[in-house]
Amino acid sequence: MKQYWLLILLCFVSLTKSFAHEDTSLSVIYTSAVKNLHYLDKNMHVFIDSNNNTDLQILRGIMFMHLNEKPKRRVAKQYMIDSKVYLLFWIKNDEDKPRDFFITPGIYAKECILYTRLNNDYPWKELPGQVVPDKNENAYRYFTVQPGTEMQILVSCRYARTNVILFKPYLINPIYLDDHISNNHNEWYGVNVFTYLLCGLLLMMMLYSFANYVQNLKRSFLYYSIYALLIGSLLFLKAALHERSTPFNFFYEEYLDYFLQISGYVFYIGFTRMFLNTPKQYPTLNKMFVIAEIALVVFLAVFSILYFTGSAYPNLVAVENSSKYFLIFLGIMYLILGIVKRNKLMNYLLAGNISNLLFGGMSQYLISNPSSNLFPDAPLFRQSLIYFELGVFLELIFFLLGLVYKNKIELIEKVKMDEAMKLEAEKQEYAKQLAVLSAQQDERSRISADMHDELGSGVTAIRLLSEIARKKTKDRPVEEIDRISYNANELMTKMNAIIWSMNPGNDTVDSLVAYIRSYASEYLDNFDMLYRINTPVDLPKLEVSGVKRRNIFLVLKESINNVMKHSGATEVTVDVHFTDRNQLIVEIADNGKGIDAEKLNQFGNGLKNMKRRMESIGGSFNISATNGTRVILEVPL
Repeated sequence: MKQYWLLILLCFVSLTKSFAHEDTSLSVIYTSAVKNLHYLDKNMHVFIDSNNNTDLQILRGIMFMHLNEKPKRRVAKQYMIDSKVYLLFWIKNDEDKPRDFFITPGIYAKECILYTRLNNDYPWKELPGQVVPDKNENAYRYFTVQPGTEMQILVSCRYARTNVILFKPYLINPIYLDDHISNNHNEWYGVNVFTYLLCGLLLMMMLYSFANYVQNLKRSFLYYSIYALLIGSLLFLKAALHERSTPFNFFYEEYLDYFLQISGYVFYIGFTRMFLNTPKQYPTLNKMFVIAEIALVVFLAVFSILYFTGSAYPNLVAVENSSKYFLIFLGIMYLILGIVKRNKLMNYLLAGNISNLLFGGMSQYLISNPSSNLFPDAPLFRQSLIYFELGVFLELIFFLLGLVYKNKIELIEKVKMDEAMKLEAEKQEYAKQLAVLSAQQDERSRISADMHDELGSGVTAIRLLSEIARKKTKDRPVEEIDRISYNANELMTKMNAIIWSMNPGNDTVDSLVAYIRSYASEYLDNFDMLYRINTPVDLPKLEVSGVKRRNIFLVLKESINNVMKHSGATEVTVDVHFTDRNQLIVEIADNGKGIDAEKLNQFGNGLKNMKRRMESIGGSFNISATNGTRVILEVPL
C-alpha cells in the first residue's frame, strides 16, 4: 500500500507540471510528423493499476503521469508486473487522408487492447478493427486515424512476468513494421553471433557425449549430453526469440528459461558426481552434491507451483534469486573442497566451476543492476547474457581438458591392467607347461625304470644263457648261438642308450659328455687301435633334452662304427669342445684311407640318416677327407 500511495503522490506531482486543467495540447502527436517510427517518450502518459480493480471509465488524464516521470526502472518493473498498465496519448491527423499505425507499449506487453473517446465527457470505447501482425507479435495493435480527427488513445495491457521488460512505446508506420521487428531482433550488440557459435559447440558436445554413452554406457556422459542439450536450448531460444513478442517467448522468459537452466545444473552436478566418482573417492563432496541436486529440484518445483498457480511476481523473483545465490554458495564450497583435495582431474572441473561462478555472478549483477555504468563504450559487455555464455564456454573448455586427462589416465590404467593380465596369462601358461614337462619327465623316468628293470633283466638273461650255450657247444660251435649272443649284446647296448636318453636326470651337458666318453672308450677298447678322447675340464651348466642327447649319441656311435669298419685306421681321436655361444662341437678324426667321393653311395643311406638326425635337432653334420676322415657334429645348446 505504501508503494501505491507513493505512485499516487507522483501522479499529483506530475499533474502540476503537465496536466493542470488537462491541457494536452503540448502532448498531441501530429500524423504528418510520423514518417516511419516515432518513440513516444515525450507524448505517452502512464497509469499503473497495481490493485487491478480500477474501473476503465473513471480513468482521466489527471490520474496519469508523464512517461519521463515514471518511477525508476527497478521500481517500475515491480509496479508493471502483475499490474494492469494503461498508456495514454493524443494523436491528430493533420493530413487529407487516413493514416494507419501500429502501436506497441513494449516488446513484452501482452493482452493489449486499444480504447478511444471523443473527449472527457464520453466513455472509453474499444477501437474497432484491431489486429495483430502476421508474425503473431502480440505486443502490436493496429488502428486508423481519419483526416482532421484528433483522438485520445488509451492502451490497456499487461507485461510478461520477467525482469527483462521495459517501457518502450512506439508508434509505427505499417510499411516499416517488418523492419522494426527485424531490427529489434537482430540488433543485439553481437551477442547473438557468439550465442549461436556456443550453441553449435554445445550441440557437438551433446552428440559426442551421447556417442560415448552409447559405446561405454557411462552415465556421466549421458548426464553431460543432457546438460549440453538443456543449456544449448536455453541459449538458442534466448537468441532466436530475442525481442519477439510471441506467446511462446512470453512463456520462455517467464518460466521455460529458468526450467532449462536449473534442470541443466541438476544434470551437470550428476555428471560431476559420476565423472569424479565422488561416491567412492570423495564421500563428503558426494553428500554435498546430492543435497544440492535435491535443493535445486525443490527450487524448481516451488517455482513451477508458484508460476502455474499465478502467485505474485515478487515470490517468483525470490525463489529464482535464492536458487542462483544457492548455486554461487555451492560453487564456493566446491572450490574450497577442491583446493583441499588437490586432485588434478577435479582441478579441471573446478576451473570450469570457478569460471561459471565468476561470470555467472557478473551476469546476475547486471541483471540486478541494469542501469550499471560498466563498460559505457562497449555495449556488448553490458549484456548480462554474454557473461553467462562466457562462463559456459570456459566450463566447456575445461571439461574437454579434464576429459583428455581422464582418458589418458584410463588408457595408462588399461595398459597396466592388460600387461598384468598378459603377465598372469603367461604365468599360467608357464605353469601349465611346467606341469606338462614335469608329467613328461615323470613318465620318462617311469619308462626308463621299467625298461631297466623289466627289459634289461630279460635281455641280460638272454645274453647270459647264450654265453652258457656257446661254452657248452665249444667243441661243436653253433652259428645261431653266436648270432644270438651278438644280437643280445647289441640289444643291450641300444637299450642302455635309450634308457640313458629317456632318464630326465641325464638332461645335462655333464651327462652327455660323460656318456660319450664312456661309450667311446668302452667300444674302442675292443679293437687294436690307438684312440684319444678329449673333453673340456670345465663344462657349461646347460640342459640338453633327451631327444638331442639321443640323436647326438647315435650319430657319434655310427661315426665311430664307420671308422672301425671302413677306414683301416690305426688311430682315432674324439674331440668334444664348446664355443662361446654354447654350441657343442664333436669331431671324430682318423688316420685311415679316407673316404672316396665316388664310393659314397655305399654309405648313402647311413650318411643321409646321420645328417637328417642332426638337422632335426637344429645341428649340422659334415664329413671330409683330410689325411683320413673327419666328421664334425655341431649342435646349439
